[in-house]
Amino acid sequence: MPMGLPRRLAVLTAVMAILLVTGATEVALVWSARTRLEDLRLEAVSLANTLASLLVRSAPKGDPAGLAQGLEGWARHRGPGSGAMVYVLRHGDLIPVAASGLPDSTAAEPAVYHALARRAAEEHLRSGDDPGWQVLIPLGLPHAYGVLDMRLSTRRLQDWARLERRRAYMLAFLSALLVALFVAVMTARWVGRPLAALGTAMAGAHGGAKDAPEAPEIGPPEFRELTRRYNRMREALAAREQESAARAMLLTLEERARGLDRLALMHETAAVFAHEIGTPLNTVSGHLQLLRDDFDAQHDARGLERVRLLLAQMDRVAGIVRAGLNRGAWPTPLVLRQDLNAIALRMIRFLEPSFGDAGVHARLELDGGGPVLASCDPAMVEQILLNLLKNSIEALPAGGIVTIETGVADHQAFIDVRDDGPGLDADAESSLFRPFSTTKGPAGTGLGLAVSRRLARLLGGDLVHVPSERGARWRLTLPRETLD
Repeated sequence: MPMGLPRRLAVLTAVMAILLVTGATEVALVWSARTRLEDLRLEAVSLANTLASLLVRSAPKGDPAGLAQGLEGWARHRGPGSGAMVYVLRHGDLIPVAASGLPDSTAAEPAVYHALARRAAEEHLRSGDDPGWQVLIPLGLPHAYGVLDMRLSTRRLQDWARLERRRAYMLAFLSALLVALFVAVMTARWVGRPLAALGTAMAGAHGGAKDAPEAPEIGPPEFRELTRRYNRMREALAAREQESAARAMLLTLEERARGLDRLALMHETAAVFAHEIGTPLNTVSGHLQLLRDDFDAQHDARGLERVRLLLAQMDRVAGIVRAGLNRGAWPTPLVLRQDLNAIALRMIRFLEPSFGDAGVHARLELDGGGPVLASCDPAMVEQILLNLLKNSIEALPAGGIVTIETGVADHQAFIDVRDDGPGLDADAESSLFRPFSTTKGPAGTGLGLAVSRRLARLLGGDLVHVPSERGARWRLTLPRETLD
């Protein structure tokens, strides 16, 4: 899990404390070691000068016995970590003749010859296995007969620095832990609690500012001011939401009122229209009946079939007119057991002239397992199919194909009407089956699909749009009937 702000600050503080304390300690130890190292140098030089004076007084001419005696007297008083070696010049070589604290056979180093040649004292800081100050002083100046090699060890200084460094680092680590703990506690109290309370309040505002809880004012003044500003913003947003909800409700009521006005005007217009066309429809129906009798007498089967189709559609139109005269009341379905294959075939034949005029081809894909029986009002089913087929004819260019398919799915009988036209765009799909919503412009009323779905649901079924890769596809479902 990611660390919270108090933990991150505690870890950062601990790291910074360790770096600062160890860095400061290291600098202090380096300075202190340099100071003590300089003190040891001065001490080594002082000891070497004192010993050189003693040796010159004991053996002015470089007598080995006198040098050994003088060095022996000094050895009884020398401090720990110090040592001396006396070299005497013999035939151009420096020979060790006396030693104290150093091996007797220690050969002269090049630095010893260098000090003898310069006739001057030299000092060197040695490293390695035997660290310390080395002071070289020629003896018997101006005519030097030998060299004093006095050494003062700095090992104790190094051991002291190592021990102090270890103690300082342990102290730095403990100090960093204490500081980090203090920072974590104070951050959790001064920062963590106010932020957690504010975050909880903001998380409760996902459902809206109206139901969002008020953030408690806790913590330092800065967080209290931040909480007050959040609470004021929440109250302002809640007021905005109430105002927006009121405006949305007002717009909904206005839209509903306009819809009711349009429906009232449509009902009034439909009643007038139905009354005016009622008489011509009766006259046309009478002439079609006479024409049917003439075809029957002439034994013209094709003409007789077409006239019967026209009479069936005239009866359906008459039913619509009667419904319009009833001030918009929907007709009561006359439910019968019908074969959807027969209804589909009948509608294809009835619209054959329209298909021909538009250059559109009609195709049937009827269920091959026998009749597809459904419980429905055939007139209403024909009206629904008429609306769907008419929409497809108007949407297709010349050469387009409209397919009517029947079958059974999910214990329901269905009729699918699909075409290979341009299909529906996203805006049209969002407003499907909404009254007065049309994509045909002034040529459309926006009532065909809405009326068709209403009729389908009156019959106990439904009309839905089925998404497809190409064109538009509609499915009319109806209660299924079975063979006895």
